[in-house]
Amino acid sequence: MTKLHNDWLTEGIFDFEYKKYVLMAYLQHIDGEFNSNRLYPYLQELKLHLDSCQNLQANKNAIQDSFPKKLKGVDLSAAKLVYEDTLHDDAYLSQLNYILDFAIPRFSKSVEEGSDRFSEVGENIKISPVGIVPLRTEEGYLFFLNNYERMITIFRYELALYNQMRERSLKTVYVDSVRTSIGTTLEQIKIDLTRKFQAWPNPATYMIESKYDYPLEETLLPVVQRLIVKQMNVA
Repeated sequence: MTKLHNDWLTEGIFDFEYKKYVLMAYLQHIDGEFNSNRLYPYLQELKLHLDSCQNLQANKNAIQDSFPKKLKGVDLSAAKLVYEDTLHDDAYLSQLNYILDFAIPRFSKSVEEGSDRFSEVGENIKISPVGIVPLRTEEGYLFFLNNYERMITIFRYELALYNQMRERSLKTVYVDSVRTSIGTTLEQIKIDLTRKFQAWPNPATYMIESKYDYPLEETLLPVVQRLIVKQMNVA
């Protein structure tokens, strides 16, 4: 299964064994993507699923805790009164409990594995400014250098508002791919872009070099987006 819908908990057959099968098939697919160093959009999807399950569990517990409790007895060893809930789970809520108790730790484990790979990729990336860095760095260009094919892939970036995870992020747009040569320097490419897009007379420009040949769209680009935002030190 390559996609887990946002309403996977409630759609289709509501049965613990069935949901367990659906979830494990999805996580097996995610594991394959992570093993191939393809992190996005999978890591973000996992975080959203985990957040949704944790919120649902917390809300359910809050509702249950708000109901009055019945005095059951006295625990003399602990010197305290013992109460029991007056609200008992029906069959539907019991199934939901089983599913959430099964899903949350597995989502959490997959998020942790993806985050570790994300950090590992970041450690193998070098980001260097091209030319003088302007005071305003909220927009500019990213030059992804592919030494294997002697190509530079160019993205235009702008600092965006908050994403689904309530984090600041970069909005990126593919601009061009340029083959490198003795006469095609990074500085010259930056000058050509400035002439082509005159609304940005002095754009911040960064060259990205990777120690390994990671997938560009699924890994390098999202990791660099996060690193650039962190470098900007914006909340």
